[in-house]
Amino acid sequence: MSKPPIVSGDFASQGIDELLQRAHRLYTKALQGSPSDLDFAIAHYRGTLAVISNLSSDAYSQLLGDLANALVVRFQQQGSRADLACAMECHLSGLTLRPIGHPMRMITLMDFATALLIRFKEDSTLNDIHLAIDNFAAALSLCPFEHPARCALIMKYASALYSRFEYCGDAEDVERAIEQYQTVVDLSPPHERPAPLNNLANALQSRFQQSHELKDLELSIQQSFAALHLLPTHHHDRRQTLRTLASGFFERFRHKGEAVDLETARRYYQAVLELCSQENPYHTLALNNLADVLLARFKHQGDPIDLDLAIGHYRTACIHSEGQPDHGMHLDHLGNAQLLQFRQCGDMSDLHRAIENHTLALELHPLGHQRRPATMAALASCLDARFEQQGELADLKTALNCYNDALASCPQEHPRRPGILNNIASALEMYFRQYKDLNELNRCITYYREALELYPATHVDRPITLTGLACALLSRFELLGDEFDLDQALLHCTVALDAHPLGHPARPTALLTMARIRRFRFLPWDDTKKLDDVFEHLRAAKDACQSGHSLLLDIHAELSMIHFLRYLVLQHSMDLKEAFGYHELSMAFGSGGIWAAFRASLYWVQSAEMFRHSSVVDAYRTALRLLDRCITVAKAPELRQELTKRHAELMLDAFSAAIRHRQPDIAVEMLEQGRLLLWTQLALHRSILDDLRSCGEQGIRLADDFEHFSHQIERGRRRQSGRESPQHHKELQKQRDAKAAIDGPVIVVNASYYLCNAIIIFTTGQPALVPLPKVTLADVARLAALFHDIVRYSGDPDPGRDRERRLIDLLTELWDLVLYISSYTPTLLSLIKSRRTKNSTIPRRSSFAPSLTNFLKGRKGKPLTSTPVLASSTITAICSNERTDGIDMLRTVLPLTCIMTRIIGANATHEHVIHAIREQPWIHFASSAESNFDLPFESHFPLNDKPMSLLEIAQVLAEVERPPEFAFLSVSHGSSGREEHETMHFPHALHIAGFQSVVGTMWAVDEEVTRRIASAFYHSVVVESRGAMNNANVAKALSQSLQMVEEGIPLEQRIAFVHVGV
Repeated sequence: MSKPPIVSGDFASQGIDELLQRAHRLYTKALQGSPSDLDFAIAHYRGTLAVISNLSSDAYSQLLGDLANALVVRFQQQGSRADLACAMECHLSGLTLRPIGHPMRMITLMDFATALLIRFKEDSTLNDIHLAIDNFAAALSLCPFEHPARCALIMKYASALYSRFEYCGDAEDVERAIEQYQTVVDLSPPHERPAPLNNLANALQSRFQQSHELKDLELSIQQSFAALHLLPTHHHDRRQTLRTLASGFFERFRHKGEAVDLETARRYYQAVLELCSQENPYHTLALNNLADVLLARFKHQGDPIDLDLAIGHYRTACIHSEGQPDHGMHLDHLGNAQLLQFRQCGDMSDLHRAIENHTLALELHPLGHQRRPATMAALASCLDARFEQQGELADLKTALNCYNDALASCPQEHPRRPGILNNIASALEMYFRQYKDLNELNRCITYYREALELYPATHVDRPITLTGLACALLSRFELLGDEFDLDQALLHCTVALDAHPLGHPARPTALLTMARIRRFRFLPWDDTKKLDDVFEHLRAAKDACQSGHSLLLDIHAELSMIHFLRYLVLQHSMDLKEAFGYHELSMAFGSGGIWAAFRASLYWVQSAEMFRHSSVVDAYRTALRLLDRCITVAKAPELRQELTKRHAELMLDAFSAAIRHRQPDIAVEMLEQGRLLLWTQLALHRSILDDLRSCGEQGIRLADDFEHFSHQIERGRRRQSGRESPQHHKELQKQRDAKAAIDGPVIVVNASYYLCNAIIIFTTGQPALVPLPKVTLADVARLAALFHDIVRYSGDPDPGRDRERRLIDLLTELWDLVLYISSYTPTLLSLIKSRRTKNSTIPRRSSFAPSLTNFLKGRKGKPLTSTPVLASSTITAICSNERTDGIDMLRTVLPLTCIMTRIIGANATHEHVIHAIREQPWIHFASSAESNFDLPFESHFPLNDKPMSLLEIAQVLAEVERPPEFAFLSVSHGSSGREEHETMHFPHALHIAGFQSVVGTMWAVDEEVTRRIASAFYHSVVVESRGAMNNANVAKALSQSLQMVEEGIPLEQRIAFVHVGV
């Protein structure tokens, strides 16, 4: 620092001189550790500037420089931006007073550049660091070689270059910084060398991270040792030198993987922590560094104590750093450790906490922040893990976006780039496992290979990437069968295994991958002794996993497959028993995630069917239970829809399996469970947990608690795996079946890949099985396709009646096959209902309900005794336009005692219609309707002011004490045009929304046809109800009305009408 200006003259001048001397003494004391004196020094400097008028320009510029330096120091201590801004103004004014050629310009340039460097570290404004370097360079060009401040100037110049390198990554900056630091070391006497030696060591480590030249790392360690040797035991710089030395050993461990370097780094970081009290500003950084090493030791040696200690240190660092600039970094590190703990123990709460911490860190690292790429990559890894557990596609898409943003911020030579590439590849591999997209798998393999090219040959993370690449190549081999992929997978996995010592946390994954590779290389004619190595790999992987490890489920599944494979060759019953034992063991806990458990249960089903094993019923019950869990926890409507459609056949095959094993009651139970799941998810666009979360903070907490406790329950399951159904549950099932059959037998029909059959449920006794040996699922699919091809032209002219002849031939063939066939395809059900006996026109009373539960729901409020049902006396007709032909027709056929309310034209508003649905027992819809076959409850009726969705109807009817009895859909709403899965048409959706009975069409018909059939229908209802209206007669009335209008109406339009309900 410059000396205070000396002034002479009169008494007043002597007073100013004394003021300056006092300010200088206070500033010096403040620099020596007395912060309170700093405020007095600044006050004296400012006071002097306010009163003086006779100082020379040299003395004035020196006073400005001293004030600026004092303000910078106070900014560093207290963080006041006003101090830093005022300091900048003082330096600029000083430069004006010290033009080019002034002997003290060098000092002002150096002080100004120092202030710019400090502001850059605070704001990361690139212009500040560029100006700082330019001003340091200008000052250095003016500084004589023998000047006492030259070493300090070169040190600051080097620090500015190094700071710009850390921000921009330009290798030229770090090269120049190393040169400057080395110059200071050469110029400094021994007692002044520790600081430049330590800075030089840091810069050498940074150059190593770019060039991977081991000599830089070795030289860095040497320089740190030299600095440490020169420092006294209690010197305040010893802490920083120990940290740099520890960092060098830690970096060498990452490069060479030698445990001795890791232990040395831990010892030095522990020493740093012991030198920092809790009040020391470096305490949190010391905790963080020690935790980093402990986490690395856990990854290398697998001791869970290290992981627990690391998390404890990270958590303490987060608490102490709150409100500090490095708080986001500590949150990131804590999140990384919590993700690792989740992968070890499978507790979803660890994953949720990790995501929360990374999200908080991202808020603290805005765009342009140097840590933002690392935070985004860390958050993406957590979202990856959650996608793997819950199958939420939005998580994977967000993760890939985060990875891509992080990758864009890391140039080719950036040390973090290969890790991000590895993580992107892993995410793409998970996407492939869900959606089987070969293009994404090829991208995954490309990213893995690019990461391997960037990793040094001895890098500690390289084996993990090799294992990931082996897994991806194995997946492509499974898909395409290219032997080259299998050979490459074996090569990479062998190298990875050799690099993972015993106890390494990543070794079980490599062992499992190697076992899978060798299984695929085994051929049926090979010696079964080749499988011994596979068993050895799997047992070693199992032994390396602690209880609850997420990988155990996959290991058990693989052990099951190997036992199956050996059974196929040797036919030893013990292998088959072991295989199914491992299947059931994999179901005994949920630590592998509900999605992995569900996939394993599907494999259990497949294997049990293949070998006709007695556990097949248990396998199906387990799979249905886990499917229900998967759909419950899934947040995305698209995912729930995809799951229900993809696994729609599961319940049908489960029914078939239970029938084949002579368990008809279990068959009905599983079919009912599956159909409830299917129809509920077809109807709803929100999950139960979504509804709960929408109820505010308490609802969010309850939903989170459900997920947590659900996970705990799944982990605590024993080996029953759904083998036994509780007795009280069986009794409830029987009671429900008896109630459904109280007005006559209920026929439950089923068509699956394995067989087609029906069960007749009676009020008492066991259900009766009706086999349908002549019917196959292929027959059902062929007839459905034929029928769809015919009715898609419904309404078009058919002058030669060719379309009707084809339809009659199809119906005749169907009738000859079986009386009733699966309700799996509702269109076929309507065909059957239209079929009459060849020589009779006797009407039939039959109705469709998607499940027994919906069947009983339709009877809500209906007495189960022979007491007469009160006939409805009111009906509301709704039409959103002014055409009232259909409504006028109603008045002519309804009894005079029936009160009919019209809601038409401008009065057909959302409020009026909702009120009518809530209050009136019978509703006649004569408006158009718009269907949404992906999300049926978003289907809606256009009204005068705004549309009314089926979801809104369902919400209204959920609150009424007695649901409306009946709805007639005299509307045009189209067909889905889909054949592969069951579709929820408008009548079905309206029934599930709450109407006890619904009559409508499953595809569009002519308006005139609808009016004629509606007229005949209401006439039949009145006749059957003896002058009143009774929904108990609607099924019979529909059958009669279709016969009454047979003349002149095409067959494909008559059979479009269906009754849903009771």
